[in-house]
Amino acid sequence: MVCSSWLKRSGLIGALVLGVTTGVLNAQAPPGVLTPAMPDVQRLGPQVGTTVPSFSLPDQQGTVRTLPSLMGPKGLLLVFYRSADWCPYCKTHLAELQSRTAQLTREGLGIAAISYDPVATLADFTRRRGITFPLLSDAGSSTIRAYGLFNTTIPESNTQSYGIPFPGTFVLNRDGVVTARFFEQAYQERATVGSMLARLGNGQAVQATTIDSPQVQIATYTTDSTVAAGTHFSVVLDVTPAADVHVYAPGVTGYKPIALTMAPQAGLLVRDTIYPPSEPYHFKPLNETVPAYQRPFRIVQDLAIDPTPQGTAALKGQTAIRITATLTYQACNATVCFTPQSVPLTWTVSLAQLDRERAQPSPR
Repeated sequence: MVCSSWLKRSGLIGALVLGVTTGVLNAQAPPGVLTPAMPDVQRLGPQVGTTVPSFSLPDQQGTVRTLPSLMGPKGLLLVFYRSADWCPYCKTHLAELQSRTAQLTREGLGIAAISYDPVATLADFTRRRGITFPLLSDAGSSTIRAYGLFNTTIPESNTQSYGIPFPGTFVLNRDGVVTARFFEQAYQERATVGSMLARLGNGQAVQATTIDSPQVQIATYTTDSTVAAGTHFSVVLDVTPAADVHVYAPGVTGYKPIALTMAPQAGLLVRDTIYPPSEPYHFKPLNETVPAYQRPFRIVQDLAIDPTPQGTAALKGQTAIRITATLTYQACNATVCFTPQSVPLTWTVSLAQLDRERAQPSPR
């Protein structure tokens, strides 16, 4: 789910993106130990319009870093996660972040990640996975607590997991003010950089497929070419109406609004479909005003690879997943409404395995 001011296209430029990568692990509690109920993670931590705390933490080389020192010219991508030792979803996510460092640099953004891991664990993971961005050690979880993200569902007797944060992503400007939030209720799910950029309205250097359909042109792509269990990614449709043509928006009555319908797919979780705000269009022949799109606009369909045992079983042995959908819409010009259209769409993404290698020697 997106809980953010993502519709502001300038939201990421000049912003700090703060990703929090973990969640509740009640299954890790000792037998017979009851843990508190999972809270609404959307309400945890700094909210939009508030300023986040600063910090001073050592990185994997032992160098102390601060929030201001980590920012690039236009902000910082900062990730909170459970562990670079025992959490396969976290380690897979860190590798995805590493693959996006060049893109973030082009955006003017720095990148760093925080966990409660000791420096030695972070140094080991950095060596094995070629991490070039700072991994920060929050031993004792003081920064996690300061952000209001300390996972209270983990009992102190659970020595492996006690001290982890709840999942979430904050977008901050250079003053440290939250401008947007991304949270995942399931601890296994991780929003990719590409997915966040797409939802924030930013362009991406990816190859798109162009479809010329009646009255509109569609450029479509996936934010990520390779995904794993728990990966939260998106398919994007950049739609350009022809000159003097408008397309009906969701909420219209009496006409067929544009709609993206995903085909059911085992192992694939369909999340929110994000449509941009429409603009009122006055149709003179009938003297009516309706919600429509007259200028280029973007539809973002959020998806996730199902990390449950059922999802894993459904995708067992597969090296890729084919995603299908149908885009329906009705377009009009100033004098006539055209026949409603139905456009089939397909995307294919590769499937990767989770990173399950432990630190050597494992400190936990």
